[in-house]
Amino acid sequence: MKNYILLCFVVVFFASCKTGKLSTKDTLSQSETVIIGEIKIMNDDKDVTKNAKIYFDENIKGTLSYKLLEDGLIIMKLPQGNHFIKYIYTPYGSVNLPIGYANLSVPDAGKSYYIGTIVIDAEKKLRKKSRGIIYDTDPKGLKEEKVQITISDTPEKALKTYHDMFGADKKVENALMTVSP
Repeated sequence: MKNYILLCFVVVFFASCKTGKLSTKDTLSQSETVIIGEIKIMNDDKDVTKNAKIYFDENIKGTLSYKLLEDGLIIMKLPQGNHFIKYIYTPYGSVNLPIGYANLSVPDAGKSYYIGTIVIDAEKKLRKKSRGIIYDTDPKGLKEEKVQITISDTPEKALKTYHDMFGADKKVENALMTVSP
């Protein structure tokens, strides 16, 4: 019985988290946009970007997430509107950001937006909460903390990858991420 309950929990958990990773076969719905950028996560002068996961927003339907590769490029579809990074998971620990701290706005559906080259310095604030042998990735249990986030407007690498995948005719507008004080 315990195994059945655990299996149900795992299925519900993964069903509530959507990845917005965009493939060349995807089509955008009438309310979706594309964000393009580069995210690098540092902790104590160590690059911990590989296999990190960025969680956007926080709502009753779950979250939107994006798993980063070593290069940190992000090409993701999101619903149009305002979004924020809520939680950053890395194999070295996690950090729970305050709601509205790292924001982006993608106002028009069907468009592609460059959000910046973003360096997140976790400043040794990555935390692992252990429950036995399983690390808890639930942001509700972690204190909200601000980390150093630097955003630069250097789109060359991200745009090259995007245009190589989807065609050079795709127009991209700037919608750089903002960080609240």
